[in-house]
Amino acid sequence: MKPTPGWPRSHHDGLSDTGPAVEDHGRVVTTSRRAAGFYRQAQRAVDARRATAALRLAVNADPAFGLAIADLDAITGTVCEAPSRQQMSWERHHIEVVRTAATTGDANRAAGLLREHLADVGCDPLAVRIATQLFHPGGYDDDFEDLVGRLPGCHATPWPSSP
Repeated sequence: MKPTPGWPRSHHDGLSDTGPAVEDHGRVVTTSRRAAGFYRQAQRAVDARRATAALRLAVNADPAFGLAIADLDAITGTVCEAPSRQQMSWERHHIEVVRTAATTGDANRAAGLLREHLADVGCDPLAVRIATQLFHPGGYDDDFEDLVGRLPGCHATPWPSSP
């Protein structure tokens, strides 16, 4: 997949023609390589608007891409039925985090799930950004304040607050 002008590149972008479909940190995702390329763009997006655009492209490329569907639903406030495709363990945990953040209103539970998820995978920029943005679009409280700082150098910038 050729890079989109104005989007940062990942060292995984060159893998789109061979090998498994991967996200920005090289974790395998259960989708097509094309959809994974758009998902990587969403992971590197500088704001929710650009992430939403990239996630829509990922879902258009693979309508059964559960990870992108869950993220898009959480950001846009929509609810779609989850595809029945088998998923990687890390994908299931990510989906649980963003769905809990988007649907339960339980910040403590969402923050706890996110901490567990990050302990397993290290970095998941969309899970962090989506969960923290959903609960605190204008700022953070004790449940999420420490999590905003959990974005390592590869994705160190949180999304700006929603207007």
